[in-house]
Amino acid sequence: MKKSWISMVGGFISGLIISFFTLEYDGWKYITVSDNGEVEQVIHELDFNLITNTFILMIACGIVIYLILSMIEKKKSKG
Repeated sequence: MKKSWISMVGGFISGLIISFFTLEYDGWKYITVSDNGEVEQVIHELDFNLITNTFILMIACGIVIYLILSMIEKKKSKG
């Protein structure tokens, strides 16, 4: 139970850190301009590729942490 919580929290944190430094955010921005050339409205959209890639990185980091903790646990029980 403790191993799964550690791997989930560690995967969440490490996945966010890795995605922050490696993935680039290039979200969409729509700018509405009036007839006289003034900006009326700016609409920002989320970058769903960034969100899905970050989620995949968090899951992968969690799995790696879980596997590492399992290997450490097996070595401790043998020795």
